[in-house]
Amino acid sequence: MESVISFIFGLVVGSFINAQVYRIAIRYKILDLRFKIKNGNRSYCDFCGKQLKWWENVPVISYLIQGGKSRCCGKNLPLLYPVTEIVMGILLILNFQFTISNLQTINNYSIYNFKNVFLLLLGMAIIGFLVFSAVFDFKYMILPDFSTNSLIFLALVYKLVMGINANLILADALWGVCLYGFFYFLHVLTRARGMGFGDVKLAFAMGFFLGWPRAIVGLYTAFIVGAIAGIVVMIFFKKKRKNRLIPFGPFMILGILVAWWWGEMIWNFFIKALY
Repeated sequence: MESVISFIFGLVVGSFINAQVYRIAIRYKILDLRFKIKNGNRSYCDFCGKQLKWWENVPVISYLIQGGKSRCCGKNLPLLYPVTEIVMGILLILNFQFTISNLQTINNYSIYNFKNVFLLLLGMAIIGFLVFSAVFDFKYMILPDFSTNSLIFLALVYKLVMGINANLILADALWGVCLYGFFYFLHVLTRARGMGFGDVKLAFAMGFFLGWPRAIVGLYTAFIVGAIAGIVVMIFFKKKRKNRLIPFGPFMILGILVAWWWGEMIWNFFIKALY
C-alpha cells in the first residue's frame, strides 16, 4: 500500500517539476513568454497560455487521453512530461524501500516515528531536486545554482539527522572538494564544451552527499553510462543531434542515485572480484 501511495505522490511531484522547469526557464529568459498569464500560478498551456482545466492536469493519464497533444491548440506535448512523472513515481517507491531497508539495518524499523518520517521526506526532497536538475539540464543544458545549492544543504541536513559525526561530514566535504577539482580540471581542459561549470558545482554536491566509497561508484556510473549514451547518439542520431553537445548532468544524477542506494554493495562486489 505504501508503495502505491509513493508512486501516486511521485506522479504528482513529477507534474509539479515539469511545471517548475518550464516557469524557471522563462524566469532565466531561456524561453520567451509571448502571452500574458492570468490567475497567478495556475497551470496554463505551454503554447497559447490558456488556463488548463483540472482534468488536463492529471499526471500521465491526461497525456494519454489527449493523445500527447494540448487540448486547446492541438500541439504536441513533450514526451518528457509523462516520462518525468513516471520516473519520479518509481524513484519515490525506491526511496521508501531504501528507507525501510536502512531502518531494518539500524534496528529502528518503525517508519511512523517523527525521525523516520522526516528522513523519508528528506529523501523525497533530495530526489525531487535531482530530477528537476536532470530535466532542466537535459532540456536547456543548464544546471541552476539554486537546485545544486539546495542539494548540498539537504545533504548536510540528511547527514545530521542520520547522526553522522562532524569528522565524517568533514571527510565527505573533502571528497566534494576533490570531485570539484577533478571536474574543474575537465572544464578547463575541454574549454567548457565537454564539461560545463554547472557540472563542476554538481560534482561537489555529489562528493559531499555520497562520501567514500559511494562517490567513486557514482562517478564511475556517470562516466560509463554517459559514454555508452554518447556512442548510441553518434551512431543512431548523428543527423538529428548535429554538433549539439550532450548534457552530462543527467548522468551524474543517475550516478548519485545508483551510488546512494547500492553504492556500498557495488563497491564490495568489485573489491571481492579484484581480490
